[in-house]
Amino acid sequence: MRLIMNNVERTAEDDAQIRKLMAAGFKPLGEAVCEEKAESKPELEKMKVDELRAMAKERGIEGAASLNKEELLAVLKG
Repeated sequence: MRLIMNNVERTAEDDAQIRKLMAAGFKPLGEAVCEEKAESKPELEKMKVDELRAMAKERGIEGAASLNKEELLAVLKG
């Protein structure tokens, strides 16, 4: 089963992994998630720079520590 949280996807092989990921905030990949992604983009503007950097790090974006807020927003939205 594929699950997603903040544009981070994970694949779970069994029920234990699914429960663990869902407890961490992941949701099953589907139409409802697409709506959630669209709603979450404006929230990026309200986040602090350190939160944006942490999100970039989660997504595997290299060099995020040297980016300013505007650059981080551009990278995370794109």
